[in-house]
Amino acid sequence: MAEDNQPLNSAEDNNETSWYKSFGAGLASGIIKIPEGIVSLGAELIDLGADSDTAADVEEFFDKINIFEETAEERTIGKLTQAITQIAVPGGIGFKVANKAARKLTTKALKAKRAKLYKNPKDPNFREGLKKVNELNKRAKYPRFAAAVTGGAAGETLVVDTDEIGTFGDMFDGPTSLDRDEGAGGSEDASRKLMNRFKFGSESLLITPFAFGVGASAKALAKRGKDLAYSSSKFERFIDKYIRAPFSPRGDLPEEVFRSEVIKQGLKNKDAHRAKEIIGNITRVVDRIFPVAQEAADKTIKGSKSKFMKDVNEILLEGDIGTGIDQKKLKKLIDTLEVKDISKDSQDLLVDALDAGRKEFNNLLEILQQTSKGAGKGAQTELKDLFKKRLEGFVGNTFKIFQHKSNIFNFFSKYKPTDEVKKSAINVFRAGGRRTEQESRDIVDQILKQAEGMNKPKQLPDFKYTSKSMEGGKLKTEVIGLSENAAGTRAEKKALRELFGEIKDPRFTLFNGMTNLSSLARTSAYLGELQAKNLAVQAKGGRGFFWDSKAIGELAVDAKNSGVELVPMREVLGEIDSIKNIVNPLTDTYTTREIGEGIKAANDVMSALQGFVRGQKKNMSSAEKTVSWFYRNLLLFPKGVSQMAKTIFSIPTHLRNFFSAGAFTAANGILFEGLSNPKLLKEAFQQGLDVSGLLSKGSLKIGKNSARANAAYNDMLELGLAQSQVQMGDMIALLKDAGGGERMLNLDTILGRFFNKFKKVGEFLQGKYMAEDETFKITNFVVELNRIVKANAKRAGMSVDDFKKGLKQEIGKDGVPIRNNNLWKLKKEAAEIVQNTVPNYAFVGQAVKTARLLPIGNFMSFPSEIIRTSTNIARQGIKEMTHSRPTVGTNIGYLVFDKQLGRLVKNDALANGTWGTGFKRMTGMAATLTGIPIAVTEGAKALYDVTEEEIDAMRRFVPEWSKNSTLVPIKDDDGELRYIDFSHSNAYDLMARPFRTIMNGIQEGEQDGDTLLEGFVNGTMEASGEIMNPFISESIWTEAMADLYVRGGRTEEGRELYTDQTPIGDKMSIQFMHLGKALAPSYKQFQRLGQASFGTPDKTGEILDIGPELAGFMGLRPIKIDPLRTMTFKIAGYQRGIRNARREFTGGFFGLLKGGPVSEEDIIERYITSNKARFKVQQEMFKNINAAETLGESEIDLRKVFTERQVSPKNFNKLSRGEFEPYYPSVDIRRKFREIANNIDRDDPFASASEDLRELKEGFKDLNFGERFQTFSTGGSAKSQLAFNGLESVMPILTEIRNEMNGLSLEDEFDIKLTDYVAVDEEIITPPLPTTPMPIINQPQPAMPTNRSQNIQGKDPITNLTRTEEALLSPMEKVIASRT
Repeated sequence: MAEDNQPLNSAEDNNETSWYKSFGAGLASGIIKIPEGIVSLGAELIDLGADSDTAADVEEFFDKINIFEETAEERTIGKLTQAITQIAVPGGIGFKVANKAARKLTTKALKAKRAKLYKNPKDPNFREGLKKVNELNKRAKYPRFAAAVTGGAAGETLVVDTDEIGTFGDMFDGPTSLDRDEGAGGSEDASRKLMNRFKFGSESLLITPFAFGVGASAKALAKRGKDLAYSSSKFERFIDKYIRAPFSPRGDLPEEVFRSEVIKQGLKNKDAHRAKEIIGNITRVVDRIFPVAQEAADKTIKGSKSKFMKDVNEILLEGDIGTGIDQKKLKKLIDTLEVKDISKDSQDLLVDALDAGRKEFNNLLEILQQTSKGAGKGAQTELKDLFKKRLEGFVGNTFKIFQHKSNIFNFFSKYKPTDEVKKSAINVFRAGGRRTEQESRDIVDQILKQAEGMNKPKQLPDFKYTSKSMEGGKLKTEVIGLSENAAGTRAEKKALRELFGEIKDPRFTLFNGMTNLSSLARTSAYLGELQAKNLAVQAKGGRGFFWDSKAIGELAVDAKNSGVELVPMREVLGEIDSIKNIVNPLTDTYTTREIGEGIKAANDVMSALQGFVRGQKKNMSSAEKTVSWFYRNLLLFPKGVSQMAKTIFSIPTHLRNFFSAGAFTAANGILFEGLSNPKLLKEAFQQGLDVSGLLSKGSLKIGKNSARANAAYNDMLELGLAQSQVQMGDMIALLKDAGGGERMLNLDTILGRFFNKFKKVGEFLQGKYMAEDETFKITNFVVELNRIVKANAKRAGMSVDDFKKGLKQEIGKDGVPIRNNNLWKLKKEAAEIVQNTVPNYAFVGQAVKTARLLPIGNFMSFPSEIIRTSTNIARQGIKEMTHSRPTVGTNIGYLVFDKQLGRLVKNDALANGTWGTGFKRMTGMAATLTGIPIAVTEGAKALYDVTEEEIDAMRRFVPEWSKNSTLVPIKDDDGELRYIDFSHSNAYDLMARPFRTIMNGIQEGEQDGDTLLEGFVNGTMEASGEIMNPFISESIWTEAMADLYVRGGRTEEGRELYTDQTPIGDKMSIQFMHLGKALAPSYKQFQRLGQASFGTPDKTGEILDIGPELAGFMGLRPIKIDPLRTMTFKIAGYQRGIRNARREFTGGFFGLLKGGPVSEEDIIERYITSNKARFKVQQEMFKNINAAETLGESEIDLRKVFTERQVSPKNFNKLSRGEFEPYYPSVDIRRKFREIANNIDRDDPFASASEDLRELKEGFKDLNFGERFQTFSTGGSAKSQLAFNGLESVMPILTEIRNEMNGLSLEDEFDIKLTDYVAVDEEIITPPLPTTPMPIINQPQPAMPTNRSQNIQGKDPITNLTRTEEALLSPMEKVIASRT
């Protein structure tokens, strides 16, 4: 019975020691163990020489005085802290002392050489000698480092708990594996301990250089981040290019350039939002004039509406863009309508909207004109031309044929001209009878085909066609375009516009015109700003980013040594569509290739991968286009749709999104501001709600204060705080790559007019999803601004009210505040803090953004942003708390020791008004990261009387993704244990999870008898997997596809969807529903709530409660622990594991039944390997049974489940009692060995190993599942001294191994070693002996286990052999003799 055994690793079960108390005790105990290590080392040296037990007395003495050790070892955190302390302190001291000594020696020698040279500076060899000295100085760093590493290794030999901590050699049975076989004491045991110390310390000789390299890289990134790209060191340039740049927000761009890019994007977003605001007002008027219901019922109204929109569009573009519209013309147009009772308010609103649109056009053109001044010859002429064309190039692409490209839903929205329109175009191209009707039809078809293949061109395109005149009959290629100056007659252009479905709607004109012109004007201004920044940096003596000539640039970047390549900006800018035809100040300059590529990437110039995925790569072959289409539509597009379904179309996700965003406020200490100033927090949150529009009906603000609210939102856009939601940014970019357009649910929705209602719902939910994030961003911004204002007032020696007088904003006629430059400067400072401390898509690294093109990963940008912002919160907090002058010791405390003043003083950050802000920020981060999760968990444990043992048991029956989560235990009214996965709703769990995973790994390792280091390494590897999981796991859609077509109808968790016997119709239905589920919004929580409301049992028969199901909408639903149900899946895994363990002997890469000769060593080694794997599988099931019983399941119920899953009662009993049942080859396998041996004309190798295998099996039965399974793998280094070609020769050894395994307990370690049964090569030095006849050896008898440490007279205490036996016996005979 499992309950008859001692609980596995009960060290942490039911103890009352808190983690922080254990941590403190571990620190204190580790410090005490440092002198203990020094004294015990001396004692062991004494014992080695005097054969005494002084070390034991030393250990006993320190055990008495170290009152902290017991408390430290009650929790994993204490054990780890204790180990790190006793390693780091002496190791660090040893490293520094040795480094200092080596530096002193080398410096002294180099000084002597220099002094000798300077005695005679006129010597002709002086320069050469000085050069050699400098080279020696560079080379000296390597021996100095080697000396320091050796010193660190020497320091680590002072560690006391080497056996408990372990080595890497223990994990791989390498040369540094520790000897834990304690002898009888005296010199023998002292020798073992000293050797263990040497092995422990020697590993640092290999580990330290690696750690030093990582540290050096981090130091270089922290201190020299800006200059790494220009370093003469290849290593530093490698770090910059392949580690920093791909994951840094700025990528290859200098910080100054990146900041300008962020501002540019914010301004473009602001212009787009302003366009939507104007469009919204026009739509309101049009809907009043032409109600939707009447339009649907009366087709004449629909026609009138189309004509009205066309006429309004002409009025919008008529005359000089710089002036207002012709109001008389508009009024006349309205008066001609059959629709009556159009209020003056509606007419005024339409006039104001059109005027506002023209004003925005004019403002953007003025920006373009200002930034192009002095840009070069032709710039002003080009602008005049733009005015002349009346924005034709920017609004002319509003044709139905160019909408909805490159996606699988083309079927629903593909534009097709009517027969009448097409016939009219054919008649026009007949050109008065110069062409036949068929020739004209061919021309129209050629042009249509070209247009259908275009993806919403930026400028009005030209089209080529081949024609044949009726007179000459010769073929010729002609060109026709849509723009005013393009080739073609006016009639032909008009025919093309009708053929392409020209959209004459002022809303499209405004949106396309403003967004396209914005892209041009803002990018031009951005380049002008870059020039100004560059000149300012170079004026101060800096390197700059752009140079007037290649020679100047190469000198600035030290191209000869750094290898940096320069490129002309003309080439870079020529690839940016929005400005390729505009001359600007940087056109004739040079920059580095990296900066050029960064500018292109920031301005949406497609990479080769993006071009291929989008199907827009130049010169694509037909095969490439086909592959691109399938990849885009069968993998990438569904990936985006599935992510959209699980987020913006999932109401529970909206709630979790809102509350998760609240964590960003808490982590920055904003809530602590609310404790001291509740009014501020309330106003900040209210402003967040108002400006984001979270509680409004739509994404645009309408009503009394709409202009002011929209102006405030536009400010947030310009500051880069709005429309920066990370998951939404991921989806928009992904769907754009997949051909869905930048705004999938906007005017150019991919679902077309068949889904207009769906589109409106989507737009609404998309807006709310972003507003949920923006509400807290704006809340943070308002509080950060208040913090900055208070700090500035304090530094200025003014009251906050007096300081705010200089920040007052005047209100304009439209109710919108007029910008105050002083206030705007502080707003930008506050916005920068929010950008750095709250996830923002604009700051996602290029590598993560590019990874969205892969079929793996879900919302990869979010975890990357959590990592970035968490680091920045700590950095910002430290910056705010830092004393301005150098200090001795800490520089962020309330009191610091000022080095310059030589005394203890108050931190001057207090006087600057920032220390309190930094303290609140750091406290908020600590509380969010660890404090709140721990407090909630510990509070629940106390409230519901749940033990740590139950928590550990519970983790064995939760889904894999919750294994290392923060589990909050609760009990229902019936006392049944449930849990809430708190990590599911905690945005910052990603940062705490790795540490929790490492602690769990160490604790689990202790249960298995692993060393602390092995548990730490395993936990670290698992933690790394947890961090990488969002980036490398299958996406939602890819996982569903893999379930069907890779895993053959089985989910990743092992759930079977169908079998080979499932009827084809049912199978197709299951496949369709499985894929559909991946694309469908989350609905199960609504289903569960409905079942709870009506008392309907769920599919398991459980009656649900309303309370927990409502909590489920926020990701806080208590989940029932059902060990019996979960055990069925674990049994399936157990059975699979047993089969796989057996294959380690028979099959696989190292399997023995693949043919060819096999040695005795091969058989024994694979037998041990197979049983080691089997041991781990049975050990895990033993733990599962124990855990199930801890959670209240009875043995009877468990036995029933195992029996139903075809596990025999005998095997269940063994597992329940913790008895290991080793594997032994069956008769069929032994027969297979004989067949292989006969086929290759060799003796059967299994026969001679069978006896040892049986003995091993019996020995295995004694193994305990609470200890390690230690084995030895030769890895090719240990070879049998005698090759066995017959199976019979190995049978006795296998029998012996089996016999030893038979008694293993599942709580013990697996300590069967290959070297116990097969001798390895070693040189045996013996004196020459006379020729002696070979002794006659009787047939081997079953050997009895012997105590290797027993000193039998005349025999070696280690080998249990006499000298004669050592010299004369064969390896097999030695094995037999040693057991006799």
